[in-house]
Formats: sequence, C-alpha cells, structure tokens
Amino acid sequence: MFFNYLTVALRSIFRNKLTSFINIAGLALALTCAMLITFYVVDELSYDRHHPHADRLYRVTRYFYDQDGNASLRLANVAPPIGMLLRNDFPEIETLFRMLPLNTTVTLREEGHEDKSFREPNILVSEPEIFDIFQVNLKEGNKATALEKPGTMVLSEAMAEKYFGTTQVQGKTLEIFGFPVQITGVFESFKPQTHVHPDFLISFSTLNDSTIYGRRRLETNWGNNSFGTYILLKEGEDANALEAKFPDFLDRHFGAFVRGLNPDNSDFKASKSTSLQLQKIPDIHLRSHLDDELEPPGNINNVYLMSMIGLFIMLIASFNFINLSTAQATRRAKEVGIRKVAGAFRLQLIRQYLSESVMIALFACAMAIAAGFFALDWLNAFTGKSIAITEQLSLLFFFVAGAIVVGALAGLYPAVVISSFKPAVILKGTPRGGKASLRKALVVVQFSISIVLIIATAIIFSQLQYLNNKQLGYAKDQVITLPYYQQLNDNYEAFYNELVRHNAITNAGRSSRIPTGRLLDSMGAQIRKGDSLQSVGVRLSYIQVDHDFFDTYAIPMVAGRNFSKDVRTDDSLGYVLNEAAAHALGYEAADDLVGQEFLYGGVKGSIVGVVKDFHFESLHQTISPMVFFVRQPAYNNLSVQVSGTNFQEGLNQLENVWREFLPGRLFEFTFLSERYRNLYESETKQSQLFTGFALLAIFIACLGLFGLATFNTLQRIKEIGIRKVLGASVPNILALLSREIVLLVVLANVLAWPVAWYFMDTWLDSFAYRIGMNFGLYLLAGLGAVAVALFTVSAQTIKAAMTNPADTLRYE
Repeated sequence: MFFNYLTVALRSIFRNKLTSFINIAGLALALTCAMLITFYVVDELSYDRHHPHADRLYRVTRYFYDQDGNASLRLANVAPPIGMLLRNDFPEIETLFRMLPLNTTVTLREEGHEDKSFREPNILVSEPEIFDIFQVNLKEGNKATALEKPGTMVLSEAMAEKYFGTTQVQGKTLEIFGFPVQITGVFESFKPQTHVHPDFLISFSTLNDSTIYGRRRLETNWGNNSFGTYILLKEGEDANALEAKFPDFLDRHFGAFVRGLNPDNSDFKASKSTSLQLQKIPDIHLRSHLDDELEPPGNINNVYLMSMIGLFIMLIASFNFINLSTAQATRRAKEVGIRKVAGAFRLQLIRQYLSESVMIALFACAMAIAAGFFALDWLNAFTGKSIAITEQLSLLFFFVAGAIVVGALAGLYPAVVISSFKPAVILKGTPRGGKASLRKALVVVQFSISIVLIIATAIIFSQLQYLNNKQLGYAKDQVITLPYYQQLNDNYEAFYNELVRHNAITNAGRSSRIPTGRLLDSMGAQIRKGDSLQSVGVRLSYIQVDHDFFDTYAIPMVAGRNFSKDVRTDDSLGYVLNEAAAHALGYEAADDLVGQEFLYGGVKGSIVGVVKDFHFESLHQTISPMVFFVRQPAYNNLSVQVSGTNFQEGLNQLENVWREFLPGRLFEFTFLSERYRNLYESETKQSQLFTGFALLAIFIACLGLFGLATFNTLQRIKEIGIRKVLGASVPNILALLSREIVLLVVLANVLAWPVAWYFMDTWLDSFAYRIGMNFGLYLLAGLGAVAVALFTVSAQTIKAAMTNPADTLRYE
C-alpha cells in the first residue's frame, strides 16, 4: 500500500510540474531560512552553558545611583577590594576569582632577531581560580601552579603560534608591562559560545608590583571598577538570599572607607549610592546590557525576533501550499470521483494526498539542506560566528522531522477538502475547491506579515540615515585615532611640533577617552554656593584632555576660554564643563558658571570655560554632564585631525613622525568615522536582515497570490467567456479579476500598520535621538504591496481576459 501511495504521489508531482515546482521552491526557501535561523538561535542560547557547574556560576556587577535613585551607571566589573572582601565575608561562596582586562603591547625579544611587537586587546590578568570556574583546557602546563607566581602567564595556542611558530613554549618569555613575563602553559582557545575570549592569562599576583598596580591599591581602591569578579556558589545556596546581604556589606566596608576619607560626611550610606548584583553567567551574552562588557553582547530580543521571522516565513510558505493545493483540487476532481466510484474510502484518499504533501515537503527539505550548506558561510560571515553544519547533525534530524510535520499539517486541509468531493456532483461538473474565505484569510495574513517587514525595513533604514547625518557637535571626519604611550610625555612638544609642521596635519590632541566611547569615569564634585562648597548631587563624567583637544575636534566654547598653556594653573586647577553640566548645576546662562570655585575628585580649582554640548557617546544615550581637565600622566588616546585635501600626505607624515619618536611601537590607527559607524553595526545588520527577509516574505506571499489567482481564474473561466460575448472589454475583465486582490491587500495594510507602528515605535525608543513616525513610509509600503500583488496576478488575469470565448464555452 505504501509503495502505491508513493508511486501515485510521484506521478502527481511530475504531472503538475508548475504547481509542484512552486510548492517545492516556496517550502525550500522557507525551510532554508528556518534552518539558518535555528542554527543562529541555538548558538545564541548555548553561550556559557558548557562551563562546569554553570547553574551555580555568577558575575558580580555594580550599579551607581543619582540623587533621585535612578541608575546612572551600570557596570559589569567592580572595584578590586570587593572580590577580596566577598571571599572573606560570605561562606556561601565556594570559590571566587578576579580578573583585570587589558589592552596593551606584547613584545617578543630574541637575540639576533628583530623584535615582534603587537598590541593585544584580549589580555586578562587573572587569579588562578579561573581554572575552577571557567572551562579552560591546558595543552601544556599545570593548572595548580600555572598562575601561582608573579610574572607568569599562560597563552592560547593561536598566540603561541603567532609569536613562536610552535605550541612548545613553556619557559619562554614575552615582554609585557615593560618587563619579561614567563610562559607556564598553553591553553585551547575558549569556545566561541563564551562571553570572553582571552589570548593571554597573566597571574593576578603580578599586579602586586607597585609599578604595575600595587597591593595597597588592590585592597583600597574602590573607584577603579575595572575588575571582573566571578563566584561559584556552594550547592544548595540561594543567590537571591546572598544578594540581599549586599547592602549591609557595602555599608560596612565602602561606607566606612568613604567616611574615613571624609569625616564631615558621617551620614554617608553606601547602599543608597551604589549596589551589587549577582548575574548568572549563562545570562551574560543575551540578557546583559551593561556599560563596560568585555565583548559586545547579543540580545535576547534579537533571538525572539529571528524566531518569529522564521515562524512567519514558514507560515507564509504553508499558506501557499494550502492555497495552491486547493486551487489544484478542481483539476483533480474527476480523479477523486472515479476513485470513489471504484470503491476508495475517504481515509484512503486523505492518506494519498497527505503522502503527496509530505513528499513535496521532503523534496523541499532536501533542497533546503543543500542550500543551507552553502548559505552557512554567509551566515557565519554576517554574524561573526563559526557554526559548522557537521556540529549540527542532531538539529538536521530534528529539521527533517519538522519538515515532515509541516508537510502533513499543510496538506491536511487540502486533503480533507479533496476527499470530501461527492462523485455525483463531480461527474456532473466541477465542484468548488474549499471555502474561499479561508484562502482569502491566508492571503491577508501573508501580506500583513510582509507589509510589517517592509515598514520595519524602511524605518530602520531611515533611522540609520538620521544617525549618520546628524550633526554631532564635533568633527568626526578626517580624524585619526591612535593609542597614546606615556613614553611620549617627556618629548611630546617636539612630537607635536613635528606633526603640525606639515600642512596636511591640522592639529593633534590627547585624552583619556575619545568620542564614540563610553563615559565610565566619574568622581565626586562640589561647587561654591554661598559661603561653602556643596555637593552637586549629579553624576559628572570626566575626560582628561590636553590644551589642543577641543581644537582638534572643532568643539566651540560658549563661555569663558579653552585651557591655555600660558596659564600654568590650568594644568592642575582649571576645569571646563559642557552645557549639560552647567544646566545640571542649575546655571541657565553658561557665562555665570565661569570663574566659579569647583572641586572635583578632591582637587579644588575653578571653572575656566564651558564648551558647547556634543555627542560623545552614541545617540542611544543623551548628552551627559561632563567635566574636562588637564592632568598628566593619564592620556590613553591620541587624536590627529588630517586635512581633507592632503589626506594621504598627512597619513604618511603621521607614520614617519610616529616611527621617529616611537620606533618600538606599532603604528596602529583607526578612523573616528569608522568607529562611529561601528556604534550602529547591530542596527545596520538588522536593516540588512529585515530587507532580506521582507523580500523573501513578499516573494513567497506572491506565490500564494499566484495560487489564488489560478483558482479564481479556473472557477470563473466560463463567466469571463460569457461577459466577453456580452461585450465586456479586456480592461473591464482585468478590473473584475483584480478587485478582490486589491481589497485583500488593502485589508492586510489595515491589519499590518498598527502592529508595525507599535513595534517600531518601541524600537525607536531605544534611541535618545530618533526620527518621528513618517506616515508616508506606511503609505508607500501599502502601495508597494498593492503594486506587487497586481503584478503577480497579472499573468493569470491577462491570460483569462484575452482567451477566446469560443474556447471556454464550446462544451456548454
């Protein structure tokens, strides 16, 4: 019996080649899309779940609050004393480790060979307990001793090959921090599905050296929140119960520390200004959006969105299958009648037609797997992942089973409809193939989904255009940024003069951070009010700059003056604020702020100027109140403004001067405009994804329209012939056949617009600066959908309208 079903199914598929091709192609496209989305979603959901005891692993995070109790800063890392004190105070913690991420230069010095020097962004200075908490596989070395002594480290296989050309490197040294660090082991690279990917692990005890960090600072520095702190709870311990003890912990330690520095602040309560949280390690990648993540995290909303898109596209393809199958039913009516007269039961007919739909689904599945094999390279390149299809075999088996289920469900309704035909009615004439209302509803749903995707694509693209064209308040084009090395401090003036001597270099400035970065640094501030200095009550982020920073970025002053090399106190006691800071301090007129006595970070000075507001961070954030001051040595970045007309000459001049003054340092630079574009890389990829999926959804939906047009034409072919005999023109008939399609697409717009408005307005709210909702985009998307629908059905309607009535009425 099975082979009979199979034989008949294959004959039917090859007999109706066009319909079968459309069904298979539509399902194959949808299944390919679903397969790639499944690979992506499963990969995203698997982050950090491979670590031993992943269900008991947590990261300690820290929030800071303003005077109104709002979180002004959310940090993934905490101050170094916190980890040490947590370890001492809470027996619930089985083990804990701290790590400090670094971005610095690593040098290989070998006698008789030229030095190899590279700036490495993925260095972790870590306590040895990292081996107990993370899954770190050592290829060489002993976990018990590898990070025990100061000045030792383990490195990844990739770094061993990069510097030495072999992984047999135990006992060799690399220069970091200006002195040799001995290699005690080699580890396998961390899995891609991990929120951190170090290339070097340096022993934490190395930081005890006062020239690097110092033991005292590790024990007392509550302001440097740069240390990742991870804990493993003992079995049976409740993370929420431990977290509830943190406010008292902060009051006991941090509060006492602050009161010790400021005896006048005896009523300071630490838990009102800052808090600690425990964050599950597997939640970091998708559910953490803190201000200083080690690597750009994912987003659980993107996972939900991709899953919904995959589901929608599968629904659209299934709807097409139903539409085309019911349209095809009229052509198979006599076959059904003869089978029933010959004694076929309804259940047998249902099995027959279900076997055909499953067969089509399996053909589509085979095509999807083949297409997915080639498309996986695109997915990896687009997402930055390294998914291998050989590692997804279990998913492929699940995928094949899912395709069978989809084929059966999609073919169930047509099978029931076809098998319900009555032989007496069939052999007299052609029956109607199922309820028209269902087919119309399916088309409306298809186009509603497609229109939502089109609108989302248009709004995302418009917002990106707005972000890229918005005036930021500083010159981002023609600016080159480089790391600044403290060895330049003693001869920086000579370096600067040599740079600007060439007319292709406009200016150069130093700073602790540069625009497009995050404003993570702040200290306590006080301003003169009446007879005393009073706390300002708001968070003021600071940037350490030199005298040429504002000129390099063309940031104008609105009151007072810039820092001056002729005023010696500017280097230690002068402050410049931005307009947002002036407003936050209660000054409506920036001029009134100039000359005011101001204390910041314990240093009392005066405000010499106010700069115009500019967007230091991305446009997701509002402009923060900022303080600028000149103090050395604290610069991390060098910004160089190059003339637009002589850009290549300026770049060559910069490289020559760099090599002259910093012969041992790599000449590594980035364009600030490129850094700015990278701020919106996620949104750019979303736009590209929506564009691709919208086109795919429209294409598959059009296949459904083709099926509906085919069915309508077959149902009304004699009516069309009679109308033509009675004098109807071709345009009249085209309007008659197209009216229903237009009404369906208009109804799809009515349903799609509110949905698109809600979701896209919510998405735009994630930006502090955004476009308004443009009704023209909605109207354009609706008209475009109507035009595409009319174009799709035009082939069938024109063919029907041009048919000779004699051919359609000859049997009447």
